[in-house]
Amino acid sequence: MAKQLHYGTTAKIFHWLIVALLMVQFPLGWFMPHIHRGMQPGDAMTLHISFGITILALIVLRFFWRITHPVAPARSLPVWQRLISETVHWLLYALVLATTMTGWIFASERGWSIRLFFTIPLPTLPTEGSVANLLGKWHGTMEWMLLLVIGAHVAAAMAHTFIFRDRIMQRMLPEKPTAARAKGLKPEVAVMKPAQDRA
Repeated sequence: MAKQLHYGTTAKIFHWLIVALLMVQFPLGWFMPHIHRGMQPGDAMTLHISFGITILALIVLRFFWRITHPVAPARSLPVWQRLISETVHWLLYALVLATTMTGWIFASERGWSIRLFFTIPLPTLPTEGSVANLLGKWHGTMEWMLLLVIGAHVAAAMAHTFIFRDRIMQRMLPEKPTAARAKGLKPEVAVMKPAQDRA
């Protein structure tokens, strides 16, 4: 399958929608009440899990879209930067998937009855009681690992934008319509003058 040179509209929508949800999800998770044995999920926990399930669905769709619509690395990047870029992208997929799944399994082991955004009941995943504490610890660890990789990803994007100025960031930004780009530009008109007869 031939690789595209730029990210399409669908890929950009997936990317920025997941970014927006993660910007809500991280603060929501940090400011929730401390989880202890026997507690029942409140509104904050229900929202946290609901956002997590939504992110999980989007990352799975984004993963399959990436496989079926591959994008070629930027030709301007050195080989080592291309390898790092690909590694970070796939690591982001893996960490988002692991973080959301461990959270869902942890909630299932606790026996919590969660409704997606207070409406649709979420299925409870099969779990074993002996892994409860382990899953809880892994969920928190995955969150920190994901945050660190996201930070590295953002730092690289800012470096390409403000230091290298190689327009790598533009591959994931909305494109301006052709008409908007051409607005205000006047086409050059060649004026042909008739030849003058010599006296």
